[in-house]
Amino acid sequence: MNDMQKKFFEHLAVIQKSCVENCMAKHGTSDKDTENLMYDVTYDVITKMLEMIDGYSDYSNDRHDIVNTATGEGLKNDPFIELHDMTENFLK
Repeated sequence: MNDMQKKFFEHLAVIQKSCVENCMAKHGTSDKDTENLMYDVTYDVITKMLEMIDGYSDYSNDRHDIVNTATGEGLKNDPFIELHDMTENFLK
């Protein structure tokens, strides 16, 4: 995994945590079961979105990539990765 790929997934983990914490605060709950449920849902949503980019969805069988517009680098390359395969290493 290259540095750009690692930073991308680390940031997805920060987004997931922030969204769960914000929602729990908004609804005034600290229940661990609710927290676990929210992590499960956000994990599934993020993974399904990455499956769509990777070409494994009803949306399209076409493969897509996320490209750094400044460098032209594709997120999925060097080394090649399937984005949805990486979520379990970073997300809760």
